[in-house]
Amino acid sequence: MSIRNHLTIQLLGPVTLLRGGASVAVRGQRQRRFLASLALQPGQVISKGAIIEDSWDGEPPLTVSGQLQTSAWMIRKALSEAGTHRDALGSHDLGYELRVPPECIDVFVFREAVRTARDLHARGEQKEAATRLDDALALWKGAALTDVTSVRLRMKGEALDRERMAAAELRALIDVSLGNYGEAIAELTELVERDPLREDLYVGLMKAYYGEGRQADAIHVFHRAKEILREQIGVSPGTRLREVMQAILRQDELVLSAQGRPTRTAERVPEQMSRQRVG
Repeated sequence: MSIRNHLTIQLLGPVTLLRGGASVAVRGQRQRRFLASLALQPGQVISKGAIIEDSWDGEPPLTVSGQLQTSAWMIRKALSEAGTHRDALGSHDLGYELRVPPECIDVFVFREAVRTARDLHARGEQKEAATRLDDALALWKGAALTDVTSVRLRMKGEALDRERMAAAELRALIDVSLGNYGEAIAELTELVERDPLREDLYVGLMKAYYGEGRQADAIHVFHRAKEILREQIGVSPGTRLREVMQAILRQDELVLSAQGRPTRTAERVPEQMSRQRVG
């Protein structure tokens, strides 16, 4: 049996090792930090300095060398319990290396599925794209690295959480294109609440309400967006948001049925401030 079939490292939620679906404990906060630091860059030698920064936020104890060795020993033990060879954690003069294929780590499986979904979406294969995104989002078991307390690793976890939001946004926009307006409204409403400065989310939500036959609600979304943007960052709605509003008022099906172009990392409104500043 290949390592791919019986070892999984989960970072999209609590840091966990799985063997055949059964959890293998990674005991101790230091060990979880150590493993996360390596698993985010499999196949690369991670310097001891970088691991120390991730594990102790730049304030290591005097016994740091011994504690690193102890953590490495405990992780090797956990990897062995998960069904792989203890040499999966390699030791070098300058640092450590996790010798595990990326496809055994949920972060990389997620990213590959999202890349495939974006390609399918661009080719107009919306149903298949939706299936791939559902599979990708199902990998998440909570906030990334949720049980790791290191400040540096929490920042990396938050970056992963933003990738999740971008995938959820694309999934919602695909629901709009498939006519699944009720699902899209629920998804986009949650996304807007999390990030109320994203104009593209409001555009998708307006289209979903319009498709559901709720024109008044679509118009309300525009005015709510206008109010939030002006109060929080002092800008007016951008061109795309205004165009969709006018299309709703005119019932312009051609504009409202046009697919948007979600980006890999969604653009935030503050980047438009220089050209949309309210006088």
